Amino acid sequence: MDTVLGLFGMALWIVGTISFAAAVTFVVIRLFPGADDLKRESQS
Repeated sequence: MDTVLGLFGMALWIVGTISFAAAVTFVVIRLFPGADDLKRESQS
């Protein structure tokens, strides 16, 4: 039973870490758009 809980916990840790990294990446992209994005917006 401990092995199953350990594997479940490890899978949860991996999913949580990847989700956190994706969320941080999304927030950074939204807050600090790249120079190319700024040029495209000003040309439109």
